[in-house]
Amino acid sequence: MKILFIAIAVICSSSFCVFSQNDIASKKRVYFSTGFVTPQFYGGSELMQSYKLRQNGESYYQNAMGNRSAVGSYSQNTGFTLGIGFYVPLPKVKNLSVGLIVNSGQTGSTPSESGAAEGYFFNFLNFGIGTQYYLFDQTNLYIKGEIGMGSVWTKNRFLNEEGKQDFLHHFGIGLETGGGIGYTLTPFKNKKVGINLEVNCQYYSTSVEVSGIGNDQWKFGALNLSTGVQF
Repeated sequence: MKILFIAIAVICSSSFCVFSQNDIASKKRVYFSTGFVTPQFYGGSELMQSYKLRQNGESYYQNAMGNRSAVGSYSQNTGFTLGIGFYVPLPKVKNLSVGLIVNSGQTGSTPSESGAAEGYFFNFLNFGIGTQYYLFDQTNLYIKGEIGMGSVWTKNRFLNEEGKQDFLHHFGIGLETGGGIGYTLTPFKNKKVGINLEVNCQYYSTSVEVSGIGNDQWKFGALNLSTGVQF
């Protein structure tokens, strides 16, 4: 993920020397996108504890003796992403557009042995300002960035001491930043309509209230591959 950010920064610093005007970048546009997403967990007491339990194949539930059931290894949290937004070109900066964006990611994972009895669901949403910059006149390669409000909500599903299914939820709000690189295909007669292929990475820093901990700062990222329609 760090390599992607560095690559975007290098391309961005060199591309502003290009004075051509991309046809797509000169128009107002709206987009809808969907794709594959997987989160990465970086910090937060509760977030990392839950991650460690999944890595060890242990249940989230702990009995009075401090023991946990073995539920088998968890697969990597994966899921899908949805995005919507619009861009308006900036007349004084060729090929650069600014707008508003909303993205969401819904991911989940279940252990290999307990099946649907236990599971971990990790979902996130961001809303903020987005930028899109087409690097060249004749080639529809672009980079994008975003910053705004980010939120996270999770659900731990487990079996309690009575063998009944129980749940623990967490919710938090904070800051989100992100960047990506993509390409717009224009296979249609109407060149205002395009298909975007993108790789995006995000970073979230959210404040989550956790019982027994208080204010827990969750830090996590997300990598997604998406495709969308732009018009």
